[in-house]
Amino acid sequence: MNGKFKLSKIAVILAGCSLVISCGGEESSNTKSDLYDYSKLSICVDADRNYACGPQEQKVSSLWSVAADNTAPFVIDNVAYLLTAPASANVVSPFTTLIQNEVLFNPQVSGSVAQAQAHLQQLFGDQYNLDFHKLNTEHGPKEATNLLLASFAHALSLEGDSKALKISAAVDKMVSSGNFDITGSLQQADLDNTYVNLNKRYLIPGSYPMRTLSSGRAITMNENTGMLLALTSGDKLLQVDTATGLSNTFTPATTTQTSPVISTYDDHDDDDDDDDDHDGDDCDDDYGSLFGDDCNGGGTTQPASAILSAAQGDHNKNAYLIYQPTIYGDNTMSSTCNSTGNNGIFLTELGKNSQVSPLSSAPQISTYSSASGGTTPPVVVPVLPVSSAACKNNHINTLIVSQNHDTVTAVFSKGYYGQSAELKQLVSGTLKPTGNSYDLSSTQPVLILSKQQKSLFVLQNAGTPAVVINAQTLNLQSEIIKNDIDKAAFVNNDKQLIVSDQTNTLRWIDIAQGSSIATLVLAENAIKLTSDPTGKYSTALTNKNLYLIDNETKAVIYSQAYAQRNVYGMSMLSNRIIISRAGAIDYIQFDNLTGTPIKVAKQMLSKDLLQNWSTTKSGASLTDMTLAELLRDIGEDDVISQQFNDIDLQWRPASATNIEGVKEVIITGDYRDQRISISKML
Repeated sequence: MNGKFKLSKIAVILAGCSLVISCGGEESSNTKSDLYDYSKLSICVDADRNYACGPQEQKVSSLWSVAADNTAPFVIDNVAYLLTAPASANVVSPFTTLIQNEVLFNPQVSGSVAQAQAHLQQLFGDQYNLDFHKLNTEHGPKEATNLLLASFAHALSLEGDSKALKISAAVDKMVSSGNFDITGSLQQADLDNTYVNLNKRYLIPGSYPMRTLSSGRAITMNENTGMLLALTSGDKLLQVDTATGLSNTFTPATTTQTSPVISTYDDHDDDDDDDDDHDGDDCDDDYGSLFGDDCNGGGTTQPASAILSAAQGDHNKNAYLIYQPTIYGDNTMSSTCNSTGNNGIFLTELGKNSQVSPLSSAPQISTYSSASGGTTPPVVVPVLPVSSAACKNNHINTLIVSQNHDTVTAVFSKGYYGQSAELKQLVSGTLKPTGNSYDLSSTQPVLILSKQQKSLFVLQNAGTPAVVINAQTLNLQSEIIKNDIDKAAFVNNDKQLIVSDQTNTLRWIDIAQGSSIATLVLAENAIKLTSDPTGKYSTALTNKNLYLIDNETKAVIYSQAYAQRNVYGMSMLSNRIIISRAGAIDYIQFDNLTGTPIKVAKQMLSKDLLQNWSTTKSGASLTDMTLAELLRDIGEDDVISQQFNDIDLQWRPASATNIEGVKEVIITGDYRDQRISISKML
């Protein structure tokens, strides 16, 4: 069973029999799940950690069907309920909501589910006769459940845009009052005066090192789940959960064992494996590792096919791979899906039909080749990737997947010299043509799918109007009256586009009219542009700064310095900006920045923040200070900094006088009517 078993199936049943069904077979009326209305509601795997069910997030009726390697929390997001649970839970209930709240908002439990359970047991275990060590895997007693549901409903009735913050306010009031029933004690003032809410008003950076991320080709992001897929060197697939930094590298499986690798003798007197050119060489080495080095007389094995591109499939478990022939392969022209061939689109399942690393047992065959001569290079006959569906064609250049409507739209070349091409629509599960198509003037168009996946923006050659077409029928919707568009994204309920033209001016275009309706001038030229899954917010990246933009007001909400180079791509999730670059994935949090001042302070403090302070206060010694003082020093607005007047910072080791020497910060502030101190490594 592909379930979430922490113990064996039998062990879990036996562990729960004392409360759910007595070991003698008699049912206990206080914990049976069908007594609870919320247990009949759909549960979402909250992959983007935004406390809401996104359109592409997996929906289940039971957590037993969720893969055991899941790391995302769960949520029931309903008009009547907002209930959450840690990834380790087997149920979603008011009690798992208490546990998950402590994980997210209590800085003293350090994000640990076990510590959260122990803390809640100490607070409420004896009073309500509860065992929180079991309440992550089973429903709680009916009476206490009803108290919690009523209190959560009251909290959600308060004004404010953060449901999670309202739940947190309810739990804090429960702790301070020592009672689950806070329907008469939790007031609007508690929410307004006690908590910090910097959602969409501040940017907190972080980074995941990704050594294998070394090229910008074929990087796709599922905006609803936060899973990134990149095609890296050696035709490997790198998949990264951008919420956790966890990653896997897959080598697509083939129908036969990996072919022998033929190495060549290099009589240059060095042992390194770099790609530096040697003085005096005038042979063509432009194709690099794809076609081998012609400098040695053609002794290197030449692959006949190579992966051109990869794109995410459904629920991050599969991928669409595009294979194209190299100059040594069969380049026969066709504009249809064929039943035979070694190239085209292949739908392959990640993990099951992939190898975590290349086969290491492939035999090595040494050959000697003189630099002054040689024979025709041997060609490896390609083996087909293991796939559940394929559209075989030598000249498919790119594709885009509409997961909401179960279609794939691909670009097929129509001539040997790339004079023209067409979009063809395929069924996503079978890769069979639907019969819908659209003629193109470019074989390498830019394709951007709308947020609701009903429209497709197509950017073609210079001199050809950009168009918006119906993603379901491929019929023309409108032409865009601007011929120098470089980047674009759908915004404002897919009724508008935000576009850049390699200058510092951004424009909003009304899709129905096809013309510009507003502009925004930045301080520098925009090099990347994207929008969040709702289209309410956009991000523009320049060589110096990152800009968070409100698409309704057409104004910059917040800007922050960003000086990294070799940027490959940028995407937005519901709460983070994701930037992929050489050797790393940067994430910039702009939402879920809520909670008590000490909790948010722990989120905010980083080496990047200290570097910003050091640059602004050039030559100043680092001393103990409040977070408010640090933020004012870097020019932060008082409306933000003053919320941290009572947050004291002490740097460790105590002997450190500059940011290079700081390894840790001790953060002291008020939490649940107590003065506490927590630490964060920097």
